[in-house]
Amino acid sequence: MSIADDRAVTIPSLRQALGLPAERPDGVRDLLVVPRQPGTPVPARRPGAWQLALGDWPEQWRAAPETGPQFLVMLHGLSAPYFIATVDEVHQGRWGEDSDNPPNRRQVPVVGTARGTALLAGCRLDCDLTFGWQLEEEQFAFV
Repeated sequence: MSIADDRAVTIPSLRQALGLPAERPDGVRDLLVVPRQPGTPVPARRPGAWQLALGDWPEQWRAAPETGPQFLVMLHGLSAPYFIATVDEVHQGRWGEDSDNPPNRRQVPVVGTARGTALLAGCRLDCDLTFGWQLEEEQFAFV
């Protein structure tokens, strides 16, 4: 993977840096992306530290782990330009352990910083993502 001189990455190059195919296969949601308000610290990375409005997706991913997000990408900023803050690896076998939680507070079972984060942190993500939902737990995208 090569990163341009201006330290910008595209979605395909981001995926490749994380060991995924450049294009997302049909039916797979392997990157989960959330924006963070500039200046706010990244929450402690521990299993279940993230809660998002994922509805019943976690049960589907638990039944078919190969279709669920493998990485949680955190971006600085609530609007473009987005910069990659960090990338966490997701424990795919732990999706849906919180089935008693409401649909808007489902846990993302992160296990720690992903390999490739050192290369990606601080890079501008060259994409056309828009995060327009009101509530923080709704501010996510699959890419």
